[in-house]
Amino acid sequence: MKETEVYRTVFQQTLLNKASAKERIDERTQGSTPERKHVRISRRTAIAIAVAAALLTVGSAAAATSFFARQNYTPANYLNQNEEQRTKNGETIPDVEQALKAARPADVSCTIRMMPEIDTNGVIAGWREYMGQPPYNEADWAWVKNLKPTIGDVIFDGRELYVTTRIETDRPEVFEWYTETDQKLWIACEGASYTAEGDAESHAVALIGESQFERIDDGAILVQAQADLSRPEDRLPEDGILTMTEQLYVVDARCDDMQPTRAAIAIIDFTFTFDAAASRPAAETQHVSIPLSGEHIVTVHTWSGPDDFTYSMTNRVLSLDGVVLDAKIEYRPVGVYVTIGVKDLPPSWTEWERASLIQAMDDVKIDKGACAVCRINGETVPLERMNYGSNDAVYLLLPIYPSEYADVSSVTIDLFLQRVVAANGSEPRDDWSYTLKLGESIDISETATEPLTSFTVPIPKNN
Repeated sequence: MKETEVYRTVFQQTLLNKASAKERIDERTQGSTPERKHVRISRRTAIAIAVAAALLTVGSAAAATSFFARQNYTPANYLNQNEEQRTKNGETIPDVEQALKAARPADVSCTIRMMPEIDTNGVIAGWREYMGQPPYNEADWAWVKNLKPTIGDVIFDGRELYVTTRIETDRPEVFEWYTETDQKLWIACEGASYTAEGDAESHAVALIGESQFERIDDGAILVQAQADLSRPEDRLPEDGILTMTEQLYVVDARCDDMQPTRAAIAIIDFTFTFDAAASRPAAETQHVSIPLSGEHIVTVHTWSGPDDFTYSMTNRVLSLDGVVLDAKIEYRPVGVYVTIGVKDLPPSWTEWERASLIQAMDDVKIDKGACAVCRINGETVPLERMNYGSNDAVYLLLPIYPSEYADVSSVTIDLFLQRVVAANGSEPRDDWSYTLKLGESIDISETATEPLTSFTVPIPKNN
């Protein structure tokens, strides 16, 4: 990764304080952190998120015609529970369940490497000492060798791979965050690799995830992981049996609740298979052209550097005449994906303006954080964005499944633009502008949102 790309990534995705920016830049330039690794929050922060997420529900079979009830649906949320829990709570979606069963995941093998067998055991030992924890003692952790992983659900929706792994153990309380125990562990998935039928070459997958805070049933916990495979070079095959091995780190939470590689007690290499054809599209992909027009105020983001690095945000009045968006519609078993990018631009537009237009659509926060509004058969369904930090496209997921296509008469999506109008205590103004240097920060205190356009999403009809 080039140095200029490092600075751009850091500044465009988050406005960090000086120490945080330096730490992240050092990690990326030194190659110690994978370029596309998911951001991991601390488990203490995650507990609060988990409590809130527990209050959300996806659409149920009992209310299959209520699309609004599915507004928080994503494959990741759906797989928060195992099949038994989903069925018990009446929250199953038949099309998704069928795709999960068609994947036919099966266990292959498992090996467990205890801390002395891990290549970086010296680093781990040093970190334990630094954190004031006793040296690794085989007798204390011998029970970890009896952990038994089995594959749960696997699904690839064309952009993301979702994997849940069940870990059977006779000491589930050690993995429950709220339970007081002498030992406290959690499990992190820190990557995977796969081979395809007829191809012995191994391909890496940035599969990242961790265990839930509570057991899913007596004697078992659930590890959830997902990988962003939206780049063409990262895509999985969509046909044939794939053999995948995930690396599951058994982490001593008393040493570190964010960095599993330096606090590992053991590493589980767990291999399973699944049928990639289970998630193939239910219908042919469609494209919808969306012409824009008129003048709109857009917050344009630019940067320069690295020697005199600055990041600027300036509100500009842009004519959208001649701008054409492209909506790519993919009909998957887990829902209808809509990818909105820029198809055509006037010659006078810069790359900064193109990326900023996408960001202005993606940054919208209306109706509890939604960035767009969908109307399905006249029923309003707020849509949350499915991507974070990308200036290439806006990704949306519509909670419509193949068996329901015949019952859907109309689908429209309303898009909006959001601009910054006040920050750091300033008075709101449409001609707002601000420039930061590396190490400075900004507190965006007020934004303004306006309608951009609407378009119709075609839904295939079952024969």
